[in-house]
Amino acid sequence: MEKIKILHVLTDSNIGGAGTLLINYLHCFDREKYDISVCLPEGAALAPLVEAEGYRVIPLEHGRDKSFEMSALSEYRKLFRKEKPDIVHTHSAFSAKLAAYLAGVKSRIYTRHCAFDSPKSLTTFPGKQINGFINNTLATQIVAVAGAAKDNLTETGVSEKKITVIINGVNEVRRTTPEEQAELKKSLGIAESTFVCGIPARLEHYKGHAYLVETIKEVTDKYPDLVCLFMGEGSESDNLKKKAAELGVSDKIIFTGFVKDMAPYYNIMDLNLNCSYGTETSSLALSEGMSLKVPAIATTFGGNPYMITEGVNGLLVPMKDSHAMAEAILKLVSDRELLGRLGEGARSEYEKKFTASAMTRQLEAIYDAEYARTHKKK
Repeated sequence: MEKIKILHVLTDSNIGGAGTLLINYLHCFDREKYDISVCLPEGAALAPLVEAEGYRVIPLEHGRDKSFEMSALSEYRKLFRKEKPDIVHTHSAFSAKLAAYLAGVKSRIYTRHCAFDSPKSLTTFPGKQINGFINNTLATQIVAVAGAAKDNLTETGVSEKKITVIINGVNEVRRTTPEEQAELKKSLGIAESTFVCGIPARLEHYKGHAYLVETIKEVTDKYPDLVCLFMGEGSESDNLKKKAAELGVSDKIIFTGFVKDMAPYYNIMDLNLNCSYGTETSSLALSEGMSLKVPAIATTFGGNPYMITEGVNGLLVPMKDSHAMAEAILKLVSDRELLGRLGEGARSEYEKKFTASAMTRQLEAIYDAEYARTHKKK
């Protein structure tokens, strides 16, 4: 049987949620059935990880970190005509989505990775109708990574019939040895008995780190033996470090910078935090933590309430509420039995809902249906 030829297109130069999600897909795809290549900006940080999974990377000159760029449109169009893929699957790359349509690619899929408050201009006439027409024309199928992402699409005119919700899944995070855990804590200046919280997220305002700095101040005033790992880079880095210094918690917040291998860090975390109030759908970081029995405290924004069930695998708090987050952390710090039960619940929820293999099988079903639709015998 001839393999189904698929091109994935990402524009990110760094590794974000979309890139991590793609690696999880690549790890689980049926390689006997699908011939997959990944188009990335030249020098993209994701490229070595794609190649390590055994897939071809096609480096592109244009479109770096931009959803739309005219020069990228031309480059994508030439590439698609040359490669002749059965399916083009784009991730936050409008240039590639439009180019696939113009190049005559019959199956055009894109994934909606984020959820946010839609502007009124896109939910009312005529913006809703225009946006819906464009997206319904350019995409033959759409994957939404959470119900919140699907709602964003439908409220801006996209046909519900085109959308399939596939919740983000992850590969199980590897366990490290007690010796490795002790060594990492030592390198970070963390005492063995210290309670460790972590927030694996880009340092951008919508991830809510600024509120978390206030939370850590309130928590450590009452429970000093606690630290929080801020794992990521972003435009808010300097502002957050300044705020931590002003509140006197610079020694309680460890800014790790970008972490290529998150596994060792998850293994030393007692609690996984998510403070988002923008763009959150189904958090990969929450799923990864759950695979290691790390419970979470998350805001009620976006897809978080689907992933975290109150009292089962974590706790939920209102967004932008540093005091509520502090109270939730202190509750689990003081009740280790509850913390342990939530950890067991986290692992159970991961196995039922959030594995990478289950996610990939759902995407493969879309590919198969699209291929069958476009290759019907005449």
